[in-house]
Amino acid sequence: MTFSQEKKMGVEERREREKLARREAIVSSARELFLSQGFAGTTMDEVAHRTELSKGTLYLYFGSKEELYVTVISEGLRILFDRLEAAYRLTLTPEQMIRKLGEVIYRYYVDHPEYFRIFFFLQHRRDLTQVVPDELIQEMVKKGIQFMRLFADVIQQGIDEGMFAPVDPWRAAAAFWGATNGVLLLFEEELNREIIGVDVDQLIYYAVDLFIAGLRKQEGGTKDED
Repeated sequence: MTFSQEKKMGVEERREREKLARREAIVSSARELFLSQGFAGTTMDEVAHRTELSKGTLYLYFGSKEELYVTVISEGLRILFDRLEAAYRLTLTPEQMIRKLGEVIYRYYVDHPEYFRIFFFLQHRRDLTQVVPDELIQEMVKKGIQFMRLFADVIQQGIDEGMFAPVDPWRAAAAFWGATNGVLLLFEEELNREIIGVDVDQLIYYAVDLFIAGLRKQEGGTKDED
């Protein structure tokens, strides 16, 4: 390779890095605006201003506000699903897996609170159904069912191995997701934090331990399923 070719490659690599960095900056700014103002209340002018780019440059990366919003949602989902998939690949006992999944949910909340809020705050639900393509919504549903089934399988494994009482695995899995996400949503309100008076990590792990304790087979007998 000649010197001129190496120089050209170096320039191209720098431009690609700059392009990726600019794209990440756009997504980051849009995420903050969508969270604070919702989809309808956010404009491409505001995204361009916050990113310190011209509106024309912004449209070189994203053809519309809808495309930008879908990108934000998709990236948040990818992070969550990747973490869940990594957890399910681990070789753990049923109790260990339940604790691990509780940790995954909590760490996602801590590491990416902006995505957690977009997904769970009720005021953003209309944005999701009106703006996000049906294909992505169906993907979200499909992934959600997939992980619920995996979690139900973990509970069924505990039942088969004699660790857990014979409960309905699907309903138990749904109760787990509801309990853990419910705890995190409580801490989104300052008043709730003052009332509860404990740290969020303490309460989330306490909820997980209570869930496991409720599943365990009692000495001298089993819990009857309704």
